[in-house]
Amino acid sequence: MKKQSYNFYLCVFIISLNFSSLKSQVIKAYFNQSVDNTISTITDAKTSSHLEDTICDIINKSNLTIDLAVWDNGSAKIVTALNNAFARGVLVRYISSGNSLNTALSGLNSSIPLLKRSSILTSNVMHNKFIISDNKLVLTGSMNFGLGSMEDDYNNILIVSNVSLALNYKTEFDEMWGSTGAVPNTTLSKFGPAKSDNTIHFFTVGTIPVESYFSPSDLTSAKIVNAINSANFSLDIAMFTFTDNDLGDAVKAAKLRGVNVRCIIENVSYFGSEYSGLLSSGINTLSHASFPNDFHHKYCIIDAMNPSSDPLVVTGSHNWSNSANDEYDENTLIIHDLNIAHQYTEEFTKRFVEMGGVSGIQNLSDVLDIAIYPNPTNGLITLNSSSQKLGSLKIYNALGQQVLFFPNIKFNETMQLNLEHGLYCIELEVENTIIKSKLIIK
Repeated sequence: MKKQSYNFYLCVFIISLNFSSLKSQVIKAYFNQSVDNTISTITDAKTSSHLEDTICDIINKSNLTIDLAVWDNGSAKIVTALNNAFARGVLVRYISSGNSLNTALSGLNSSIPLLKRSSILTSNVMHNKFIISDNKLVLTGSMNFGLGSMEDDYNNILIVSNVSLALNYKTEFDEMWGSTGAVPNTTLSKFGPAKSDNTIHFFTVGTIPVESYFSPSDLTSAKIVNAINSANFSLDIAMFTFTDNDLGDAVKAAKLRGVNVRCIIENVSYFGSEYSGLLSSGINTLSHASFPNDFHHKYCIIDAMNPSSDPLVVTGSHNWSNSANDEYDENTLIIHDLNIAHQYTEEFTKRFVEMGGVSGIQNLSDVLDIAIYPNPTNGLITLNSSSQKLGSLKIYNALGQQVLFFPNIKFNETMQLNLEHGLYCIELEVENTIIKSKLIIK
């Protein structure tokens, strides 16, 4: 199966960009609950139980503008940071939703303009959770600004430093705001199906291809289906609500073509939930409904452990539901990057295992029947096992680039690896289980 190429994104690179400017364009992922940092040999996912402070820090460092589109806010600390920013001359604009509690907004300075999506004719759900700072940084993800969402529920955020992407989010914000100025124009303001597809969809952040979509104007679910259809090896889904039939069909099709699919869903009892259908299709699907706190993520990970494919993460505010695709205001990023995919896999695997699932990703040292020696080595290694099952062996360098591939390895025989000195990652695949380990060539 041939995978869609994203090399054409690189054509938009300006060759004259120097190294320092690329380095300043970064994507950082954070999770508010613990992760398993043993899953990846090339990167560690970052966790913080104080993401409220992270949001306040972004607000405190803003010098010119702060645009917020956030479904719910229960944080007095964040509201105080907004008031302080406004007092020092920062232009603050705030969009929220007519159906949320927003318990902290009573403390917002009355001079800060606040617009809420509210309509008796259509849905009034503005479900975004994003901040734009100084038109150069975007914070987005699944996390609302209530204390339960930030501290107790399971959520992820992304902080992206990129002027082009920030201005893209500003275009979406201005459409809902109804103007580019400080005061909203309720006559021109557009929410939900009234919006148009007027944003750019393909970016390069540093060297990372990124896709950006807003709902409902951009047919986001179809873009997620395309991403799922690109999966060759693995698909991990972490979802608060999963009721979209097209997305469910795409996941089932991935399973049928041999993709290893794992799924966690919170709202398994919702009308039209895909939970039962996924189970019936033999997909390894776990219900979070009986566990404490909400599993509030809205992400999927594709081919994370296969750098030769196109490792990617889909994340944002968009649940896999018809409402998210057709009615609500949502934002979604698709990030084509090995490191980001590994970081999300560390979070997903931690959740999956603690709920009783089997990770499917193991370290060689944890598998008693398989051992590699010597390690460190001068290039000669032996994979020892009593099993006669065939497997494939891939070796990646510290940059995540595949440097060696053995499609049919033989256990208990010495292999010569012609590699330079350094740290490598071994990935052995046996019966759809990926077993991995670090290898040092001395």
